[in-house]
Amino acid sequence: MFSVLWQLQESPDGCRVNCLAPEQEPSHMIMTPFENQKMSEKNARVLTSRADLHVHSKYSNRPSEWFLRRIGAPESFVEPRAIYDACKAAGMDYVTISDHNCIQGALEISDLPGTFLSTELTTYFPEDRCKIHCLVCGISSRQFDDLQDIRSNIYELRDYLLKEGIAHIITHPLFRVNDKLSIEHVEKLLVMFNHFEGINGTRDALASQVTRAVFGSLDRECVEILANRHNLEPAGESPWVKHLTGGSDDHCGLYVASAFTQTPKAPTVYGFLEHVKNGNHQPGGNAGNSLKLADSLLAIGCDYYSSRLKNLEGESMLGGLLKKIAGQESQPTGEGRLKAVARKLVGPMVKKRKLKQLPEFERELLTEFSKLATEGLFSDNGRREPGGYRSRFTTAASLGHHLGYAFMVRCSAQLGKGSLVGALQSAASLVPIGIGLTPYLTAFGTQHKDDFFLRAVADHFGCGEKINRPVKRRAWLTDTFDDVNGVAKTIRTLAALAEEQGVGLTVVTCLEADPVASFPIKNFKPVGMYDLPDYPGQKVAFPPFMEILAWLEEADIDELLISTPGPVGLIGVTAAKLLGIPARGIYHTDFPRYIQNWTDDDTMAELAKRLMKWFYGRMEVIYAPTRAYVHELEAMGFSADKLRVLPRGVDLKRFSPAYRQSGFWEKHSLNGAFKFIYVGRLSEEKNVVSLLKAQRILKERGVKADLAVVGDGPCFHALAKEYKDETVVFTGYLHGEELSRAYASADALVFPSLTDTFGNVVLEAHASGLPAIVSDQGGPQEIVRVNDSGLIVDATDPGCLAEAMIGMVTNEETYQDFCRRAMATAQTSQWEDVLMRL
Repeated sequence: MFSVLWQLQESPDGCRVNCLAPEQEPSHMIMTPFENQKMSEKNARVLTSRADLHVHSKYSNRPSEWFLRRIGAPESFVEPRAIYDACKAAGMDYVTISDHNCIQGALEISDLPGTFLSTELTTYFPEDRCKIHCLVCGISSRQFDDLQDIRSNIYELRDYLLKEGIAHIITHPLFRVNDKLSIEHVEKLLVMFNHFEGINGTRDALASQVTRAVFGSLDRECVEILANRHNLEPAGESPWVKHLTGGSDDHCGLYVASAFTQTPKAPTVYGFLEHVKNGNHQPGGNAGNSLKLADSLLAIGCDYYSSRLKNLEGESMLGGLLKKIAGQESQPTGEGRLKAVARKLVGPMVKKRKLKQLPEFERELLTEFSKLATEGLFSDNGRREPGGYRSRFTTAASLGHHLGYAFMVRCSAQLGKGSLVGALQSAASLVPIGIGLTPYLTAFGTQHKDDFFLRAVADHFGCGEKINRPVKRRAWLTDTFDDVNGVAKTIRTLAALAEEQGVGLTVVTCLEADPVASFPIKNFKPVGMYDLPDYPGQKVAFPPFMEILAWLEEADIDELLISTPGPVGLIGVTAAKLLGIPARGIYHTDFPRYIQNWTDDDTMAELAKRLMKWFYGRMEVIYAPTRAYVHELEAMGFSADKLRVLPRGVDLKRFSPAYRQSGFWEKHSLNGAFKFIYVGRLSEEKNVVSLLKAQRILKERGVKADLAVVGDGPCFHALAKEYKDETVVFTGYLHGEELSRAYASADALVFPSLTDTFGNVVLEAHASGLPAIVSDQGGPQEIVRVNDSGLIVDATDPGCLAEAMIGMVTNEETYQDFCRRAMATAQTSQWEDVLMRL
């Protein structure tokens, strides 16, 4: 313990500060709890002085975040004295408060040791009202009044600050406060100012990275060019040398001093401020992230709720929900926990209306909520517990996931019954859950809304290579991975090839069991599975969407590939928007045609087309498997500039005539006749019935030919029961070498699907030496047409299919020519070429 003499003094320019008398300087300093420092860092700590220059109290009352504006809350509820104590506890030597256009908070602690007055001024470029935040430190009350009169004009403000010799910093200089900041504005700022915030404890690290790269790359010539371009006078003797500070930008009291400014040892506030003015400083601490920002919003929202509604009788579910997630109240354990949750969160609702009188969807809400409470969803996390923001995120996400799933199941069931009203009721019930997650969604969006702009600034100043990785981190999102279909096969093949070639690619999916793969894969366990309406047996996973968003941000993904317009694909679209990640879509499946053939309903097909336009319209690039589909997507309204052809490849080692095995089909009870083979899913959209009817025509006409149907699906048993005979066999799925032998031991592929956008099986058959008969609808026709490697027919007509099959059997010369052309097509279809296009 030690005692010191604190002196309240006036600085030479009238600034009111509290200085530690040099002769009474303490012999040791307090270590910051925000860092794990090595011994060398501890030694360096004695040589520096620190202050969090950017922190807000309850006097900052005009929030910029939508969530706080929407509920009418101010930016902060933190008492100035609490900020002072937190700064001291975190090892700050000097303390200030920088409320927006206000010094009340700083004045309240001005009688405490080591403090000085600061404010974060809102200023504008008068020509277009682009908003900028400028931090001014060590000011007097008189200077504050002067600054308020002129702060609306950034040019006048800058001149006054230079004239008065006031320490000033442009905070979060690349954050587009009112979305008007442009590269031209950045150029002007670089001419006019020399001090900028380099680490903001609330904003994402990318902004700090770009700021350091760009502001550290300037030279005399560059600043002279910018000054002449904008007709501005640079400030200082070396305006090309920029100085960076750090500040927490804390609004909730949880992250005070998480970022700070450090200078050489300064025994008094005067000395510290002189170091700041002269650029003898550097930023310290850590940048923020979305979960911390959301935690701050959540804490402020709960404080607002408590302060405004605490005297009201009862408590709304939303208010209680926010408080529980934020960890503001300790919870009892066991049975007491459940009773407390039920009493505080749903008690008022039950008092007003007995449970049995509630609508079914409200009863389900209460049931699900009680079940989660019983399972121990709410933990006893204190608000200031280290890492508590992560556990609070887990709480909020778990609540949203489980209740969202409960109502998705109900919505699906209602749609299955044809009850649109019931489905809408279920959807409406999700609103409170959505509000509970709003702080997180707001934070994700706020943190990344300027990412494209940040990269544009870096590129403009020639610093793109400093922030871009040589190998991009890409995530490939898909709803289908373990299924036996072309989409899953394409993803698996290209992901494995990418791993071999050192391409940064991680597959993201949602499966109940973690898949085995030779490449990076991130599997999120489904919250639950529900039935797809009107599609018996087709289960859909409900993904933990908030966890996926958080993982994509933490994994620092540079680009998204999105394959399917299912739940995981929709999360990809949302993530691209919220996290500012470029997204590329792959048009694997012709859903409008699929729906048309499935339902025979033009209205449903048109709805599917509109959904596809909405979904793929969010992508920067759209890959189609063939030129025909590029033209079709153009006709749907997509810009030609967005469209690319991404064909498929084939593994020539896995599929080859070398796998042909004499007598292979005998074990399946087929004789030695010409063998047609179908490989694929057995479902209505594959049009297999037309092929089976064509085979019956061949049998009736005495054509010696068999048909092997390889695959499984919802129609397997019905088709096998009706069409299996001595010339038709249903093998179920075949895998590995068994599939390779099946292909090579057949004579021709028949693939009558009307909805496949490409048809990988056609290339696999070609590589095995087989020509193909395909439909004149969909993508497979383009494979065959390239080298005339088979026949293209109206596959909706069994008679047309039968004629093509008979021609293949009876015309040996043409058949052999088709075989040669099929092999040539396969030889030019390499997966390596496909990966290069992706």
